[in-house]
Amino acid sequence: MNTFRLINKIEKSIINNSLLKFSSEVLSYFKKKDYRFYIFINDEQTKNKFPLIYLVPYEISNFLEEKLKNENINAAGIYFGFIKKGIFHLSLEGAEFFLNKNIIPNQFILIVTNKGEKAILYGNPIIKKMVFNIPSDLQKKAILLVLNESRKLIALARSEIDYSNYNLLNQEDLVAKNLIDKGYYLRKKQ
Repeated sequence: MNTFRLINKIEKSIINNSLLKFSSEVLSYFKKKDYRFYIFINDEQTKNKFPLIYLVPYEISNFLEEKLKNENINAAGIYFGFIKKGIFHLSLEGAEFFLNKNIIPNQFILIVTNKGEKAILYGNPIIKKMVFNIPSDLQKKAILLVLNESRKLIALARSEIDYSNYNLLNQEDLVAKNLIDKGYYLRKKQ
């Protein structure tokens, strides 16, 4: 049996704590109550799958609540991420939502070259020669939105360095680990 429902207080706290790592502006965006978070749990595969989080506009959530009374729903709105081991992990779609709303601080945006974009879309890590623009206040282990030169989101990555070490790197040295990229959808087994 599957469960699709509004998030509870614990799940809301997990999501809020993770979003707060980006900025208080990201978190405060949802306090306007224009959106509601829903969770999907596949009870048959809970050992292998993680609860999925969806973002639904408030005006649609009333309609959705009515549908949930009589129908089994697996997804609605924007796939926003998942919860694993008490941590919310943002999806590419969730990151793109924030990017389109212009509420991601520059310290979480890494821009890569055209050649770097191609390599990243094949699932490769981000090395120094791929970097077009790096935030000057980059922190190690920060989640980064990776953009191409046209400022389109192509991946999410985790920084493996502080900015203070960037100039010491060789061209082939690792800057960030590719967590998920838009090429993944083409590479994954259907």
